[in-house]
Amino acid sequence: MPHAPIFILGSHKSGTSLLRSLLDGHPELFVIPFETHFMALLGRWITYSYRKQAPVEDANFLEGLVEILESYARSVDRQADVVLGDRLDMDAVRAFVGEMDEADDPIQALTILKELLPQVVDGLETALGKRAVEKSVEHLEVAVELAQAFPKAQFIHIVRNPYANMVALRKFKAKDQGYPLINKVFKSLESGYYWLQTNQKLIPNYKVIRYEDLAQQPEVEMKSIAEFLQISFDGSLLEPTLMGDPWGGNSAYGKFKAISSEHLNRWKEEITPLEANLVTQHFGHVLAEHGYEKMPLFARTWKRAKGERLKRYFYNRFYPLYLK
Repeated sequence: MPHAPIFILGSHKSGTSLLRSLLDGHPELFVIPFETHFMALLGRWITYSYRKQAPVEDANFLEGLVEILESYARSVDRQADVVLGDRLDMDAVRAFVGEMDEADDPIQALTILKELLPQVVDGLETALGKRAVEKSVEHLEVAVELAQAFPKAQFIHIVRNPYANMVALRKFKAKDQGYPLINKVFKSLESGYYWLQTNQKLIPNYKVIRYEDLAQQPEVEMKSIAEFLQISFDGSLLEPTLMGDPWGGNSAYGKFKAISSEHLNRWKEEITPLEANLVTQHFGHVLAEHGYEKMPLFARTWKRAKGERLKRYFYNRFYPLYLK
């Protein structure tokens, strides 16, 4: 089924990159090794906190694609989606794009990506006859349109314990700016859970898995995923790779060589009372639906978090009052 793309969905820092890396070595799949954001490049309205944009009527997909690829070529941040460095030939990208027709819809955009990337990214094998695998966090919002454009497409949504996801996303954003604005972290997760519930109702080929199950029972989960995708199961599905090379992860807890459940409960030591209460008070339905334990409410949410600047401290403490 080369014309039945696979879209990996999930909240930021929920395990989407890990799942993509486990599919990377499968011979039947063409796994795009970074977030393409191709629907945003087509001008779609995106409300996701960290990639928000208004609708763009005359979007230039190819121009945006070149900018995205240039950013990956420059990146040295291991916690970013991917670091391509000298594996990406930007001169070849510009030359190839100069010969292409502009893309106006998802089918054209994905076709361009499948044609372009194997020719400009060292180590990326041909897409010919293979099913494309793509993951971009904000594609949660446009999954229904993707399902309409690609009737045979399949979707895998990975969900993580909301408490752990809150901590992981906060830590990811804190590395460059100190403790972040908690409303953006909260709204990012809220958006993910809203679209999870909506997409499940509207899209037939929509499989939901838990990050914790994948980390603790990788063989069981990957066999289930292989069955869902109607692909053969082999050992490559248990070895995280990036363009065929071992993938060290993009976790705040450091590199790894294999799937591990070692840090699953680390969030309990790192979550702040403010963060815990936001999850407990507003995501109780998510906890219940996916089998996660609900924590009791904490007192002393006034305590200042590490790296939290004074203005952000006051903003973050007033924000929960706004939600009531």
